[in-house]
Formats: sequence, C-alpha cells, structure tokens
Amino acid sequence: MDIGPHWTNLEDPDIIRLKLVGVVNLDHAQGVNQAHREFAQGLPHFFYLIDLSELDSIPAAVRKEAAGTLKDLPLYGTAIYGASLAARVVAKLLLTAVNLVRADRKNPVQFFETEADARGWLASRRELILTGQI
Repeated sequence: MDIGPHWTNLEDPDIIRLKLVGVVNLDHAQGVNQAHREFAQGLPHFFYLIDLSELDSIPAAVRKEAAGTLKDLPLYGTAIYGASLAARVVAKLLLTAVNLVRADRKNPVQFFETEADARGWLASRRELILTGQI
C-alpha cells in the first residue's frame, strides 16, 4: 500500500513491512498508523521490518504521532535495515520512547545492513515466541 512516497504491507503471518522515503509528514504518518492498526488487528503479535535506506527525516510531530500508535500494538521486535547514522538515531529515539511507555517492553530494536540479516533476526524472535520463551 502506497502512502505518499512511503510503502507498507502485511506479510503473512506476522511481519509489517515499511519503507520510509524522504521527509515523513504528519498526513503520511497518520495514514501509515491507520494501516498498521488495521494490519495488527487480530494478530497476537507482529514484527516490524523497516527499510530506511531512503529516509531523510522524521519531524518531532510525526515521531509523537507514531509513538502514540505504537505503544498500543502487540509489537515484539523491530528490525531496521539500510539506515544512515542519522536515521538510526531518530529511529532509536522514537522506538526507545515507545518502549518506555509499554508495559511489556517486548519490542527490541535491531539495526542491520541487509534485509536478509533483518529477516534472520525476526525469524529467531518468532521462534522464541512460538516456544514460549518470550
């Protein structure tokens, strides 16, 4: 699903993919958040697989909008790949803030160079959930 220059979808069984491009504005963030609430509906858990290879910035108002949605979703791991140092800092700040207000604190955030490495880590997170270790 395209939302402005960004893209997101639900990949069965439990991965929400997201690619952010350029500057994320508030309208686009609200569209992404709405899509993610719909994707997560009925899922016992999900993971984020995020491509930040083309991200320029996420303004403060957009970070606040995202955090308000993420704190209520059954998110159990975020794998980010392709992020510049600046994008890593912004993503880490946003997701750390979300984790501070979540009671379960089950959303570790990891950064990877490649999508394949990110997917490997998500597969290990899924296995921990399926075996009751998380």
